[in-house]
Amino acid sequence: MAATFATPASAQDAGWNGRYVWEENVGRHGGTTPADSMVAFITYTLGVGPGNGPTGCTLNGQGFQTNKRIRCTVTPQGRSIVVKFHGYGADNMFDSGYRRGQALFTLTRTPRGLVTALQALSASADATPRTGKLFYKAL
Repeated sequence: MAATFATPASAQDAGWNGRYVWEENVGRHGGTTPADSMVAFITYTLGVGPGNGPTGCTLNGQGFQTNKRIRCTVTPQGRSIVVKFHGYGADNMFDSGYRRGQALFTLTRTPRGLVTALQALSASADATPRTGKLFYKAL
């Protein structure tokens, strides 16, 4: 019998397979005036399901002063999933101090769309809300 992973299968059963993206605006940087500066972003990509490593869950953060590669797990809870830290990917640049099993964030399906509640994963910009429409499902 082939080995199975309960976490990805549970997420699969709940219909959460796919790719989710959050593009965080971290403000203007550089230049001597706003017109001379550039807007910087960090793009987080969450992959859930087959093809996303041995745990069926990966979270990558790429952009302004950021190169995160996280192996995660997904725990369904009603209309939500809790994305939890499992370990770092091979080319992760910084240790953020996460503990295995620590909740990074929760995604919840609502009538108005997908709502993210950040937990151990923190926003890089003070203006970014801790809860709101951050991640969206990519096509």
